[in-house]
Amino acid sequence: MVHSINKPLNVWDIIALVICICGIIYAYFADTQLHTFVSMNEKLKKEGEAIVPNLDEGLWYYSRHPNYFGEQLWWWGLSIFGWNLGGAWVFVGALINTLCLAYVTTLVEKRMLKEEYRVEAYKMYQQTTSIWIPWFKSPLKQLPKEKDN
Repeated sequence: MVHSINKPLNVWDIIALVICICGIIYAYFADTQLHTFVSMNEKLKKEGEAIVPNLDEGLWYYSRHPNYFGEQLWWWGLSIFGWNLGGAWVFVGALINTLCLAYVTTLVEKRMLKEEYRVEAYKMYQQTTSIWIPWFKSPLKQLPKEKDN
């Protein structure tokens, strides 16, 4: 048995449904934009041209990992469905998923900074762009200048 409560559709179901659908759509567009970017860079590399170090257009302009944000919307929306049926424990699954994805995000960020051709561009991207939650760009912070001896 999946659940033992027979409840009519209510506002929480609608909220959960909207969050889940938004998450699926958001992740789809983010993944599609990432695939297009990677494919374009592969083509440029084959042609011997300079590749683009960073994807910072579309959804990626507002978040460094918009695909992860979309996935999180999906899981938290599902949790709202479960909670609405009396299963508050379902939030544990969404929380564990969020923690796992946060860890994966740190691994991806470290990997991006190990690729020589994109280090500087990615550092600037990190300074100006939200890590997960889409938001407006932050002003670029000036790095302290080294004193001449």
